[in-house]
Amino acid sequence: MRVTAIDFETANASAASVCSVGISVLQEGVIADDYYSLIRPEKNVSHFNRMNIMVHGIRPADVREAPDFRQVYREILPYFEDTVVCAHNAGFDMGCLKAACINCGLPVPHLRYFDTVRLARKLFPRLEHHRLDDVCDHIGFELNHHNAASDAEGCLMIALQAMNLTGIYDIEEMLAQCGIRIYSL
Repeated sequence: MRVTAIDFETANASAASVCSVGISVLQEGVIADDYYSLIRPEKNVSHFNRMNIMVHGIRPADVREAPDFRQVYREILPYFEDTVVCAHNAGFDMGCLKAACINCGLPVPHLRYFDTVRLARKLFPRLEHHRLDDVCDHIGFELNHHNAASDAEGCLMIALQAMNLTGIYDIEEMLAQCGIRIYSL
């Protein structure tokens, strides 16, 4: 089974203000596909907050010619087929996906997902923090933090590390063994 990681960055505090997305796909233990796009936020959520810019470095000028969410949605939808999706702090990323869909009048995709923060807490209980950059440092993955493509790949590396540590390479079986719930969107 495939595992697909997703990460969004936002222009401001609105979950619908997605300004970039990264997706990485793990299949048979290797990164099989990836996707990255800047996104021009919809007009009603297009204000860029200074703090968000400081976090991810994306500015209004960077997304001026970028596709809008409707265009990106058509491109990312196939990534959610026949897979389990993961994200680090998944509530944020699933909230972004849902809010952006609702804001644009698009159907919210039906998908199953798990949170790599919860997985990291089970695998590495002695880590002081379980932020994505801390966990990636711990497992030896060089992360370009808050770049959506790199963050998505980092999530997959946590899932792959969990499979390697448990010796269970069926994602659903490994998650069950670790006591990690699979949610539905």
